[in-house]
Amino acid sequence: MRVLMVEDEELTRNGIYRCIPWESLGIGEVYMAEDGEEGLQKALEYQPDIIMADVRMPRMDGITMAFEIRKKLRHCRFIFISGYCDKEYLKSAIQLSAVNYIEKPIEPSEIIEALKKSILQVEDERRRNAMEQEYKAHFKGVLEEIPEEDLVPASWQSSMHMADKIEQYIQENFSDMNLSLTCLADHFKLSKQYMCWLYKKEKQETINQCIIRTRLRWAKEYMRRNPFVKIKNVAAKAGFADSSYFIKIYKKQEQMTPADYLRECNEERNG
Repeated sequence: MRVLMVEDEELTRNGIYRCIPWESLGIGEVYMAEDGEEGLQKALEYQPDIIMADVRMPRMDGITMAFEIRKKLRHCRFIFISGYCDKEYLKSAIQLSAVNYIEKPIEPSEIIEALKKSILQVEDERRRNAMEQEYKAHFKGVLEEIPEEDLVPASWQSSMHMADKIEQYIQENFSDMNLSLTCLADHFKLSKQYMCWLYKKEKQETINQCIIRTRLRWAKEYMRRNPFVKIKNVAAKAGFADSSYFIKIYKKQEQMTPADYLRECNEERNG
């Protein structure tokens, strides 16, 4: 992880450098610049992941510098430092998606927290980019061109988080007979193709397998608690529109029919 610190006050610059535990934060390279022009030059040369910059500096202010850097380095994170509470600067910082806007006098803890937040964002972006490349490679030769909407959504922070949310939604809605890949894709605003690829990549099973597994697990527990229930009612409550299909996949999964399992449950109670 690379950080560029742009600060015209030498005392402040050196003070920040000494009080931040760079290595423990996972930051291996720290570069420094004395003003906006030098900061722009070093940013383009070293391509840092995070840029900490004073707002008001000679030759080129921090905001102007940041806008120039953003033209070339789209994914770097900015942390602005200023001795002035200026609404216009704050507006500009928002436009640049700044991680934080810290006012002087500086508290080291504020900078450390801002750096931690920036690092997480950089790591999430890297993971997303890696996933996007893997996704493209996975479907290479199958699709001539992957539609924009099928790429990894920027709004999601990690693939595991996405898969967990999909699984949670299935667990909460398995009894809905209309639960399907289309329903899930619409709910999460994802393409079916991408959603299925991502889920299987993280969970080592398909979404349909998860739906069936969840329904069967619930059905088995429900029958155990209610050994005199009718099979068709179990199927309906578990989200199966067809009781014959429920019996078929239950037998395949458990090596016995639902009726056999109910009989076992009754014998255990009476025994």
